[in-house]
Amino acid sequence: MIRLQEYKEGDIVLKDGELGKGFCILESGSLEVVREGRTLSEIDQPGSIFGELSEILGMKRDAVIRAKTSTKVRHVEESIEDIVNKNPKVSVKLIKTLGRRLYRMNQLASKEMSANDTQSIPDGPDAVKILVVDDKPNIVKQLSEIFSKNEWHIQSTPDEAGALKICENTSFSAILISMALPGETAVDLRRKLKTNHNVLNTPIIGMIVQGDEVAQKKALNSGFADCITKPFNPNKTDAVMYKVMNLDSSARYFKFIDDFLFFKLPTELTPFVINDIKENMDNRIRNTINEGILKLIIDVSDLEEVGEEAIEVVGEFAEKIEDMKLPMRGTIIATGEDAEMWNNLDGCEEWGICEDLEGAKEHLDKDPEEEDED
Repeated sequence: MIRLQEYKEGDIVLKDGELGKGFCILESGSLEVVREGRTLSEIDQPGSIFGELSEILGMKRDAVIRAKTSTKVRHVEESIEDIVNKNPKVSVKLIKTLGRRLYRMNQLASKEMSANDTQSIPDGPDAVKILVVDDKPNIVKQLSEIFSKNEWHIQSTPDEAGALKICENTSFSAILISMALPGETAVDLRRKLKTNHNVLNTPIIGMIVQGDEVAQKKALNSGFADCITKPFNPNKTDAVMYKVMNLDSSARYFKFIDDFLFFKLPTELTPFVINDIKENMDNRIRNTINEGILKLIIDVSDLEEVGEEAIEVVGEFAEKIEDMKLPMRGTIIATGEDAEMWNNLDGCEEWGICEDLEGAKEHLDKDPEEEDED
């Protein structure tokens, strides 16, 4: 029996302490895995399988799976043994799911073993660490959600004293200070931090309310590197942060997952985002070749609107690969009635069209000759 159920933000999808049967498939939305009040991971890719370990191991669940956003989940309420007997292909998908999960766990374990346990946030030359000085918990939470997508790490404090104490022993990639802190706190704190050797060269950014030109002028005249505005626009906030930290902003769209290059178009394609992607295409393709990777997944499923800009970006990327005569196999994650239209783009004619990441991975795992038979 398969049951489709919708959940509101905060609803419990699977309880801890229960012995499970079957498994679940995420249709849409985002879930979080929580144990003892701590979020261990998130599940946000449509088609992701979860909840199967309880039956496989014969153990009660030790974590809660909770809806982080409005979510749709398919509950497959039948024993896994019966399901596999009826449809052996399910076992292959389960094995791949477990394999990828084990691979990620091994990577995390390796990182944790090499990390310094005394640090409150990860250390190392590649770790991006940001200090947020704001007495509003919601602001810190919103920034955490934005920056976590870039795998940046946040530490926060509500006041000047906390910031000065933290910076005595810790360096940061950037420091964000609310210009709404009492009196001249923000300006005074920036001045004091610039005498601290740990953060002497760290860019300090002011946080202002959108339209508050007085606060913006005050921040820039006081030596702040730049300002970000509340409410936060993720793209604009990222743009400022990447600029002041002098980082490769294309990492927001391109990343290596397992043995393929994953290129995800954001919800909104602003002129900045489009230029950023185009300027980094050649480097990303070269890096992919250097890594020996010959599989590509382009995810356009989050686009609010499939306009000319999106078609141009994907088409240009595919053409570059075709012009370089690379033996790269591609798949596009797209949904809706117009999903097949992506095959009309030059260079994309032979690419697979899938509804989710798991489907795209399975498509690329097939032997090319097997694809032709299909």
